[in-house]
Formats: sequence, structure tokens, C-alpha cells
Amino acid sequence: MRDKKLVITDGHHRYESAVAYRDERRKNGKWTQDSAFNFHMCYMVPVQDEGLVVLPTHRLLTESKLTKDSLKTLEHFFSVTEIAPTVEALESFLKSNVEEHAFCIYNGSKAYGLLLRNEKDVFDLLNAGCPKELRMDEHILYAESTRDALEKVDAGQSKLAFLVNPIIPEMVWRIAQKNWRLPEKSTDFYPKPVSGLMMMDISPEEKL
Repeated sequence: MRDKKLVITDGHHRYESAVAYRDERRKNGKWTQDSAFNFHMCYMVPVQDEGLVVLPTHRLLTESKLTKDSLKTLEHFFSVTEIAPTVEALESFLKSNVEEHAFCIYNGSKAYGLLLRNEKDVFDLLNAGCPKELRMDEHILYAESTRDALEKVDAGQSKLAFLVNPIIPEMVWRIAQKNWRLPEKSTDFYPKPVSGLMMMDISPEEKL
């Protein structure tokens, strides 16, 4: 793997913690190349693997409402179609438009399918170079399934659900090669190893 490039799609915080621990141990004590804290376990999968998928993570807005004005604004950029406010109808719309820039909105009573009209029209609204801290929003929650997203809106935990299609694994790889960041919660890869299936002793005296 010496001449290969790896992309961390899940666990970058654990990796950063492992590097920080390694540096701390190297600074505060004797160590050798085979000291266990110099290594970090990982699960590697080729991005071309047919069994590798990215699961969608839907966005829930706790402070934003879908008004007539906001819907009109969306219609400037998207073709908006009212659809049945059901799990089946929403998932069907997303699946049938998986090759498009497609979204669904649910506000507790109505649902809409959105298809982007023209990519160029929204380029000026995007700022991919802004600091990560500015992209984080405490008023955005996440849901892993369409049903969970709808139930959270129905229960009053959020006011709007934006339902999305998953990104393909190859796109994650291409974006990473450009040193760009994906939005938060965009790389829910599946399958994952069972948590705690394997453990590694990284005590200062442990050797590999």
C-alpha cells in the first residue's frame, strides 16, 4: 500500500486522536518503530467494490418553515412537483431521479419533489471554500431513514425534512482527491464492521 492513496470516509476523529496520542507518547517517553501506539487499526475497502454503498442521511430543519414565499423562491431554481406525503412516494421520487440533483421536502402535511433546473444558476450561491465552522448549524438535525425523518417532523421535533439521495462511492473518492470537504453526514458507508469486534492494545510498553 506504500504507493496508494487512502481516503478516510468514517473515523477521521479517531484517526486524529490516534495521531495526537502517538505524538504525545513519542514526546514523553522512549519508543521504537514497533511501539503499538505508532499504529492504528482500520478497515479498508476498494471503492470499486460492488457491495460498497453510501446510505443517505436526511436533513431536518428545526427553525425553518415552508412558506409560500420560500416555495416560490425554490421554484426559481427547481422544478417543484407536489407528491403524496408518504414514505413510499418520497422514496420512489428520489429513486427515479437518482441521476439528477433531486430532493424532497416534507412539512408535516405536504410533500414536494424538487429537480434542479440548471446547475449554473446556483453556483454563485455556493461557497465551498468557507470555513467548516461556518457550515455547521445547530438548527440542522439528521435522520438515517425516510420514515424516521417524517416521524420527527410529525412529532414536532423539526419543522421541515429535506430528503436526499446518497452520493456514490466513486464521487466521494473524486472529491477527496481535490481536497474538498463534503457536507457533514454525507459518507455513511455500508457495510461497517461490528463495533468492538477487534481491539488493539496501545499501552506505551506494547510492541507489535
